[in-house]
Amino acid sequence: MNTLIDPGVIGIYKRRLSEDPQSFLDYPVEVGFSVDPAELDEIRLVLAQRKFAAAMDSVAMVRQLAKQNQVSAIGSFNDLLPLCYNQETFKSYPQSWLETGDFKRLTKWLSKLCAADLSAVDASSCELIEDWIKVLKQQSSVDLMISASADGKASFLPRTRQEWATFQRVSFWGVQSSLKGPNGESQALRPGVDKVPLVYLGARRGARSWRFLDFYEETFGPGLVDTSLDYIDSDLLTLAGRIREASKKGEAGSLQISPKLLARKDEIARLNAEKPQRVEALMQRLLNDYRGRRIIFYSSMQMLYDLAIRFKTQGVKGAYAPDSYFSCGGGFAGGKEPPNWKQDVTEALGIPESSIHVGYGMQEALSGMQMCSHGKYHVPVTIIPFVLDEVTDQPFPRTGKHTGRFAFFDLLQETSWGGFITSDHITLTWDQPCG
Repeated sequence: MNTLIDPGVIGIYKRRLSEDPQSFLDYPVEVGFSVDPAELDEIRLVLAQRKFAAAMDSVAMVRQLAKQNQVSAIGSFNDLLPLCYNQETFKSYPQSWLETGDFKRLTKWLSKLCAADLSAVDASSCELIEDWIKVLKQQSSVDLMISASADGKASFLPRTRQEWATFQRVSFWGVQSSLKGPNGESQALRPGVDKVPLVYLGARRGARSWRFLDFYEETFGPGLVDTSLDYIDSDLLTLAGRIREASKKGEAGSLQISPKLLARKDEIARLNAEKPQRVEALMQRLLNDYRGRRIIFYSSMQMLYDLAIRFKTQGVKGAYAPDSYFSCGGGFAGGKEPPNWKQDVTEALGIPESSIHVGYGMQEALSGMQMCSHGKYHVPVTIIPFVLDEVTDQPFPRTGKHTGRFAFFDLLQETSWGGFITSDHITLTWDQPCG
């Protein structure tokens, strides 16, 4: 526990957190990590109990899982595990519904996964996923997120506009909390004053876009976001995945795809061909247009390193203002970390190592984790973590140090259900304070 934090502040923090999980956004990050872990768990358990009681009235999938697993109450954190969704949950619809454009049934299926009221949604006119996304936004609170899994089948995450707003607030809080000078002084961005470009390796718009980009421009002004892609079309994303998977299995000729969607097959080829060019164009803008400026930069660790090596080979040092912010994740190509990669990055880009922020997260959660100066990720106060034995899927004790499959319960989610079992392999230390 950090004893430098006023105990009175910690007391108010705990009370407010027990009433509203989002209240942690009103405090510096140090306050949350100053709460005694046992006391924090007491608060989180009560909040989880409330979430379960609400979901039993409003989320059909939670009721179904509770009945199947004979869970009638949450007496401990482990009672949440049988109720957790997994990677199959968000794509548990029959593929034939998508192939035949049966978005009426898809809407009914989606409504079972969350508490959002979709009963008034009329999807009878929808032929493609993009049509469905628009209808859901117009006729309900759901702003659908989509991903194409490794098997080519689309996963649909029914996040509401309110949950996206929470996600945006959490993301902004994370950035502002991290913007500090060499002596710990705040270098937080000032709305209406600072016009700092945000550069992002990804799409600006579409169901796979990062919704924080909208919030950033709304807060600091239009034209400040620069991305490698403009729009990701959901139908083309899923079609590409299905063609790729079918080709691997030698079944491309047997795919059943609507003629309207199949007619866009050539468009996929064109977009795939253009993607490397667009990424390269963004790299050139980073090399030329933003030199000497303060920037906010989000990318993979590999792209950040590649950018630094480009500068290094050109003999460039100190490319950006030292108060810039660089966020990255996802590891390196081949899974091998280049030796002294941070030193290469700091020298070429002209930033202190404290400006490099390595994160870990997933689309199913509304908050992520950031690596500290000791190389450890810290679990947010609104996430209840689990480590599961990868053979039995049983939870390890919440003491000591364990390695296994990561599962979590996100207390920030309102209409979506917060429990999720991932395929990620992690090591978690429960009761040894980080330096």
